[in-house]
Amino acid sequence: MVSQLSSQQTQDIYSHLEYNLLDILHLKESIIKMSDEIKSAIVDYKPIVALESTIITHGMPFPINFQTAQNVEKIVRNRGAIPATIAVIEGQICVGLNKQQLLLLSQESGSGRLTKISRCDLPVVMSTGGTGGTTVSATSLIANRCGIDVFTTGGIGGVHRDVQHTMDISADLTELGRTPVTVICSGVKSILDIPKTLQYLETQGVCVVVFDGHQHSPQSVEFPAFFSRKSGSQVAYNATTAEEVSRLILARNELGL
Repeated sequence: MVSQLSSQQTQDIYSHLEYNLLDILHLKESIIKMSDEIKSAIVDYKPIVALESTIITHGMPFPINFQTAQNVEKIVRNRGAIPATIAVIEGQICVGLNKQQLLLLSQESGSGRLTKISRCDLPVVMSTGGTGGTTVSATSLIANRCGIDVFTTGGIGGVHRDVQHTMDISADLTELGRTPVTVICSGVKSILDIPKTLQYLETQGVCVVVFDGHQHSPQSVEFPAFFSRKSGSQVAYNATTAEEVSRLILARNELGL
């Protein structure tokens, strides 16, 4: 049965929708704090590159971690994009860390007071006011929530060796299958089981493309092994130019993958 709404009913519905929208925006602001630079870049459609922070909190000692974080951000800026390093500080997700925040996380590295934050850790760390670095999975999730499409890191997690006994598979892989963010990396960490990782990525529906500037036959495209361009494991696709990668990202966005 279809009936025509009165003008008052229509106004009440729009008022309710407006209230919910404002409530959601307020909630988002309370849990995700974006720097002014990142906010402006999103509004102005400027290119933004998300960066994870566990390399700062759990990957390197101070001051190497602080220097590396600054150098990576500088590289992103020199390529014409805006870096958005992501972390959780005192229970609040921060997108676009400033120098003082980078220094805080760097100095606390190895102290045992920082959490390595994956997707599953976010609710606990946020609700308890904790601080820590975000992994590939958490960074991808947060970047996507903020409308950031590209994320770069050194190496992602993967399937661990002896997985048949431990069932140790990084949450990074499932996140790549569920969150539409393009991750630019040097493959998975070389200590992992790369063939099983590639198989698991395929199962999760993750499109894996090697970008090295050279044309290869499908039989000779090798997946990188973090420290090395070659791992002995082949992938089906490679891109030779930035334009090819851009078209690939556009197609993925249009499909919502």
